[in-house]
Amino acid sequence: MMPVVKKQVSSTVKPKLKGGIADKIRSLGFNNDDGIKINLYGQSGTGKTTLWATFPKPILVLLCSGGKNPGELRSIDTEEYRKTIHQLQVEGSDEIREAVDMVHQTTEYATVVLDHATGLQDMVMKNILGLDELPPQSSWGMATQQQWGQCALQMKELLRAILSLETNVVIVAQERAFQLPSETESELLMPFVASALSPSVTGWLNPAVDYICQTFKRPKTRQVSVTIRGKEVQQTVKEKGIEYCLRTGPDEVYTTKFRLPKGHKLPDVIVDPSYDKIMKLIQGKA
Repeated sequence: MMPVVKKQVSSTVKPKLKGGIADKIRSLGFNNDDGIKINLYGQSGTGKTTLWATFPKPILVLLCSGGKNPGELRSIDTEEYRKTIHQLQVEGSDEIREAVDMVHQTTEYATVVLDHATGLQDMVMKNILGLDELPPQSSWGMATQQQWGQCALQMKELLRAILSLETNVVIVAQERAFQLPSETESELLMPFVASALSPSVTGWLNPAVDYICQTFKRPKTRQVSVTIRGKEVQQTVKEKGIEYCLRTGPDEVYTTKFRLPKGHKLPDVIVDPSYDKIMKLIQGKA
């Protein structure tokens, strides 16, 4: 007589045990009220500020870009945004912690923006080196390896605190080209572009957020049909003006990340990006 083999059936029943760790076990799922955690990076003038201004309001922006009146906010200086966007000009890393504690204690803000992380890193390093002013072009050649390690540790602590908020969180940064050794010594170094932070901080931030996108500009184009040797083909023709774009799809050089269920289509680029367009991609509706 052959032995009876019991078929294994997956079960969604919660553990029968009560108390302790069993009470913390729950079904797979995410709370939409927690917001999204996204890293936006790109060169100056490519639409980072215009993009995060479309996120749910009210918005609190933690400004770390230097100066008392950052010029990049002029692009969103409208009557509507003055009512829904609040700014805090950060003068020290302690103010970041105070702001995070304040947001934890209130439900006033739907989105918190750090603009930008590159400026915050400069601020942290300035404090470590005991400087009153930032050096020209943020040249930190005088910093030791130990001081860079101290800076990276503080940056990770600050970014972790911001990302812990139960709101939408946007980490803005300038962009930087990195070089990492290839798998074989005979090959050239393989460059990639990501947030302009130290390699240690960038390496920590990339997996800490759910989405990484790069902003860039490109000439406007359109597709036209032309007949060549009796065959109709499509050609790309340049038009006047430029398009503000958000790189979302996988790329060999530019760091991107979009956490989506398998089967959701993801375009390489979004033109005139906004929060609504990003959410449609996340929800698989685009």
